[in-house]
Formats: sequence, C-alpha cells, structure tokens
Amino acid sequence: MLQVTLKLTGIFAVVSFLAIACGGGDVPTQAPQNTTAPPDVSFGQPGGPIPPHAFVGTVTVDGATAVDGTQVTAFLEGVPDSVAGTTVTDGRYVIKIVQRSSTLFADRKIIFKIGGRDGSPTAVWTSGEATELNLLVGSGAPPAVNAPPPVDVPAGALAISTEGDTLKFDQASLEAKAGSTITVVFQNASTINQHNWVLVQSGTKDEVAAAGTEAGAEAHWIPRSDDRVLAKSGLLEPGGTQGVRFTVPAAGTYQFVCTFPGHNFTMFGDFVATP
Repeated sequence: MLQVTLKLTGIFAVVSFLAIACGGGDVPTQAPQNTTAPPDVSFGQPGGPIPPHAFVGTVTVDGATAVDGTQVTAFLEGVPDSVAGTTVTDGRYVIKIVQRSSTLFADRKIIFKIGGRDGSPTAVWTSGEATELNLLVGSGAPPAVNAPPPVDVPAGALAISTEGDTLKFDQASLEAKAGSTITVVFQNASTINQHNWVLVQSGTKDEVAAAGTEAGAEAHWIPRSDDRVLAKSGLLEPGGTQGVRFTVPAAGTYQFVCTFPGHNFTMFGDFVATP
C-alpha cells in the first residue's frame, strides 16, 4: 500500500488530500491570498478622533534660558520610547502629544527631558487641552522674581488680579450697573505666566478661548471681530497691569475669562450687570 505523507495544515490540508485521493485536478501550491483590506483603525493619529494635548512654555537650563535647538522630549510614564519631541526657539517650546497607538494616554503622567536630562515639572495628559508649562532642568534655579506690588485702583474702578502663579483669578465674580461706564483694572500677579482678561457673553468662554487659540499669539489669544467678546485687555506679561474701560452691557450675567490656551478651564468668573 502506497502511503502519502502530507505536511499541510487546516482546511487547505483536507482539500489537498481529497484531491490526491480522488484523482482530482491540479492541487494549488499555496493558500489563496486574502484580498480584503484591513480596517482603517485610528488611535488618535493626526486627523483621528482623539485630539492631542498641547504644551507651551519657557525652557530654563542650569538657571539660564535654553539656547535655540535644545531638544525637548516627552515620555509617557511606563513607556520606554518618547511620544513627542521638539526643539527650543527663542527660549520657548511648543509640543503636541498625540495618542498614536492603542496605548491609553488619558490621565497618565508626562515626563519631559531637556537635552536628555530629566526636567520638571511633570504633567498629566488630557485630550484636547493646551497647557502653559515652563520647564526647568539642572542646578542653579532661575533668580527669584518678586511678586508685583499692589496696584492703586482709581475711585469707582473695579480691580481683579490673579492668585500668584496659579491659573486662577482672585475673584469669582464682579458686579456693576448696566449701562454705566466703568474701568476694570486687571493685574497679572504671576511671576511666570502671561494672562489676559476678556468679558464675554454668558456660556461662551470655552468657545471664545478656542477661537482665540486659532487666532494665535499675535492676536493676544483673542478672536478678532467676535460679537461674543464685550471687553478685553491685552496679553499681560508677569507683573503687568492694564485698565479696561467699557460700557456695562444690559442687565444679566456674563463671564470673564483668560483666553491663553488652556487657562480658560480654571481662570473664569461671573460678571453681573445689575438693573
């Protein structure tokens, strides 16, 4: 009895054996190719469904402003390979961290390396946010910057400031009579962050901030010719002060907000126009 040994697998083996046993036709020499294209699965790549988290800020190395070309690299905690990288220009960096694989980034720590050295502080990745984060590395912290002195507020004016270097205003609400002309004196009490003060229609602070991000730094992160914006300061450097004079709108509750990218989530309050 002739024995035939076949080293084939699965369904292809069964079909081949029957073809030989029954004296059938030619036996294919390889399995048919799968012509079905794989599904187009996106895990947050550019154009995908998961927006990135953007970070911007200054870079300080050994107490001095980082030179142009200094490399800034971002790592996700627990992942050995970097997830994003950029270089310093004019002492600042801009980096967008995109979830590029099935690894979940949400609420995980981001660690920055500056020129290959561990920097500080760290951050937490959140889809769709933009965060100002000033990075430091090495010995010799930058010289301390004293908090700005209190501002003399003219009689009848409203005053508002920031809570030091936190991303908060020092007041949750302001109040003025509808139709009156007033001055709001805004002081940026931070020693490291830029801020603005923008009065907007109720419920629009986040939309206005998003439009301001699109307008860019040259517009002070404030959308141009936007009916939702009722009054505004410029973008103030740390320690800066500006008076904003305007006519109070009709009675109702409005919002004030800092529209620097990412600040609108914590820097906002109510502006009440009384009858």
